[in-house]
Parts: sequence; C-alpha cells; structure tokens
Amino acid sequence: MDYNTSLGGISFREYGRNIQKLVNHAKTIENKYERTIFARAIINLMGQMHPHLRNIDEFRSKLWTQLYVMADFDLDVDSPYPIPAPEEVHTKPNKVNYPQSKLKFRHYGKNVEQLIAKAIKMEEGPKKKAFVRVIANYMKMVYKNWNRETVSDEIIKNDLAFLSGDELFVPDNVDLDATQNKYNSSGRSGGAKRKKDYDGGGHRGGRGGSNNNGRGNGRHRGGGGRGGSNNYHSNNNNYSNRRYGK
Repeated sequence: MDYNTSLGGISFREYGRNIQKLVNHAKTIENKYERTIFARAIINLMGQMHPHLRNIDEFRSKLWTQLYVMADFDLDVDSPYPIPAPEEVHTKPNKVNYPQSKLKFRHYGKNVEQLIAKAIKMEEGPKKKAFVRVIANYMKMVYKNWNRETVSDEIIKNDLAFLSGDELFVPDNVDLDATQNKYNSSGRSGGAKRKKDYDGGGHRGGRGGSNNNGRGNGRHRGGGGRGGSNNYHSNNNNYSNRRYGK
C-alpha cells in the first residue's frame, strides 16, 4: 500500500492526488495526438470543480496553466493558449503597502476627517451650517458606538473645532440630540400622516354609501364606515341560510 507520506508532493491540493497521477500518466503517452486528447480530458475534470466557471475563457486559460504547473512544464500538447514560462507563474506579486495615515482621534475614523475637510472648503451659508451639524451628529453616534457611554455635546463640539483647526463650530445653543431626533421624527411623522389618511378614509366616505362587501365609497380600507357593515353581515346570513336550507 502506498501512503501519501511516501509519495511525491502535489501542486494543487484542491484537485487531489488522482488528478496529479493523471498528469503524470499523460507525460508517459508517446503519441502527441493521444496525449493532447488525454490532457483535454484532464482539463474537463478540473473544470468540474467550478462548473459555473468552466466555460469562461479566462478560467479555461487558468486551468491549462495549472496543468503545466502540475506537469513541471514538461508536457508537450497542443494547447489552445500560450505555454506559460515558469518564471511568470512562480513570480510573487508586488507587495501592496497598507495605507498609513495618522488619525488624531481613532474612534472617529478617517471618514470624519474627510467630511470635515470637505466642509471647510464649502461656502458660508445655511447649507454649510446644516452639513456641520450632520458631521457633529455623526461624530456623537460614532463616539457612542466606541465608548458605549453617554457623551456630552460639549465634548463633540470641542473635538469638531480641534479637528477642523478652529474653522468649524456648532453653536452652543444647538442640542445635537434634539437635532438628530428632529431628523428621525420627520421621517416617522410623514409615515404616520400617510397611515392616518389611509385609515381615516372610511370615516369620510362611509356615510355616502356602501358596497355589499362593506368597503363603501371611502378611499381606503376604512371606507365602509357605518354604511356597509350591516349589508355585509346580512349577505353572510343569507348565504348561510341558502347553504343549509333554512
């Protein structure tokens, strides 16, 4: 019995040793035509590992490159792609340097500094003031996520002034929590108003008349109002009487 420890290494573990044995056998086939057919069969087996990619031309080229690597670039077949050079395959890519930037406050992150830099370049006006308040609210939210404790508006305003080089300020009489709640409540109030109009449509339209199913002339689901409920129940009673022969 042959153990893996006594066998040679394999180039790609994801294909297993059987594919490596087939590649080694392909190298022993003397007829080039038969060797090429056998190599294409190996490529098809390798492509079954990723069936959603095997028909993509770029992926097929990668499979042929891997075949040559498993054969130690000693396989003479008619490949549809250029034979890669060993130095091209084994060359390590260039190291990508991690972006290094010194942050004055790490808990605020780089995005806050970029927003502040953008706000500094804006022209004076209500749009800039509103944008500065948005930045301050965002800084307070990030601070709470980092510290999980209550933070005062004074700390956020001082940090904003420090990060902007004393160019951006939030007035002392501005409550950041109130500003944030105002933005949040505006979205909820709009939805509540629409829901109120939706539910209240029946009260306005119910008295004007009704359909037999109780919907009435109201604009929405409350449209039946007082006018349609009696007809709805009476129709149900008539249906029950006819069904049971009463």
